[in-house]
Formats: sequence, C-alpha cells, structure tokens
Amino acid sequence: MLWWVARRKLIRNSVTYSTCNQPASLNVYSQGSDSSRWRCNAHNFAPSVRNDSFFSNSKLPMRKFLRFMYMWCFDLPQTYIMYELEMGEDSRKTTVDWSNFMRDVCIDFPERNPQEIGGFNDDGEQITVEIDESLFFHRKYHRGAHLGGHWVFGGVERDTGKCFMVMVPNRTRATLEPVIEQFILPGSHIVPDGWAAYENLEALRGGVYTHAVVIHQRYFVDRDDPDVHTQNIENTWMRAKQKIKRQFGTSRDLFPTYKYEFM
Repeated sequence: MLWWVARRKLIRNSVTYSTCNQPASLNVYSQGSDSSRWRCNAHNFAPSVRNDSFFSNSKLPMRKFLRFMYMWCFDLPQTYIMYELEMGEDSRKTTVDWSNFMRDVCIDFPERNPQEIGGFNDDGEQITVEIDESLFFHRKYHRGAHLGGHWVFGGVERDTGKCFMVMVPNRTRATLEPVIEQFILPGSHIVPDGWAAYENLEALRGGVYTHAVVIHQRYFVDRDDPDVHTQNIENTWMRAKQKIKRQFGTSRDLFPTYKYEFM
C-alpha cells in the first residue's frame, strides 16, 4: 500500500536527515498504523512516512483513508462512507473534518488555475455560454420572499459543461458585468434570462459578445429558436443544491468550499 501511495507522490519516496545529509531507510514498525517508518540509526531519527503529506494529521489506517478519498471523490454521502468504513457514530466529526480538508484542495486548484470559458471552438464557431444567478442557503418567508442566503453568479459552457461560479453581494449590472468580462472569453455567444442587468451585454468591451435572451415569464425555450434557453445553467444550480443537501453538517460559513468542490 505504501509503495502504491509513494509512486503517486502522495507521500515521500525518500527522506534525508538534515544533520548528516544521509538518506533514511524505510524500516518495519509494527506499532504504527502504517507498519513502517523512516529511520536514521546513527541519529535516532525516526519520522513517520506521512510527514509533510496530506495524511500527516490523520490517524486512519492508510488503506481506510484511501477508500475514504475514493468514495468522497465519487460524491457518496458521508453517512454511507462512515458505514462502509465501519467508522461508527463517534467518527462523525472525523468524517466531516476530512471532507473539509479535501474541499480545501478543491479551493486551491481553481485559485491557481482560473478558468475562462466560451470563445470559439476549433472550427472557429462561437461557443454558447449560459449565465444566471441563484440563491443558496436561503429560507422562504411570507409570500415567497427570501431571507438570508448567498447569491451566486455562474456560467456554463454548452457541450463541455465547463463552468464558473462566483459569490456576489448582489445582482446589479455593476456587480455582474465585471465578472462576465473576467470569466467569459471574447467572441462568446451569451444566453441569459431577462434580468435587467444583462441588457447591455453586446456593448461590453466594445462589442466582443453576442447574446440572445430567454424570457422565463413567457417560456423556458424560445419558440422560434430552440437554442435560446438556459436549461444547462438551471440544471447546474439544481445539481449543486442537491449535492449540498446530501451532506450532513453543512455550514453557511463553509459555503464557498462547497461551491469549489462542486466546480
């Protein structure tokens, strides 16, 4: 198991002790959960094989931890993961904590690799991007009014499903237009709903976008042009909210991490 993990660079393949600048050897260590540890006999240097790795603070056996990661990546509910790994109810906090740690990795990647969508495909044709806003973690009050929650503005590229999702303080034109310019490439064909903030899209940056509008109060798919719809972004919101509902112990404060995990 350790060699499998080491080959994938999840733990170190070698360790050098700084005092003598000599490589430590990998020794059997039956008292540890991984049954091995590094050791420099000359200086009684014996660090864990997990040192300086993602697994450093975990007490779970490596095989169980990898199964945890595998099931988490397949979006299985945390209660199911606990059951399959025979972790017991007293491990609920451990399950939540390590799910949060893995979401931290999801945060790091898009921040280091910001993704623009749209533009032109390999045949020189415009790529269609659907955009919309949605409210997360809100609760209904009298007559359908919303209390609290997080507004998220997003876009999804048709055919590929590449997307962006950005938390925004409001849905005004002044807020949404800079996000459009940041994440949607010039040349894109943008399809929004009839929200007033989108009226000026074709004038952005001197006219680098085209757009068509679907008026949801009238129809969800344009009767004259079936390509004018926002069904992909609506489906994206639905899937994101369903994913959050499957979690237990979700927190409003941790919402940005759920967003990045979904992306």
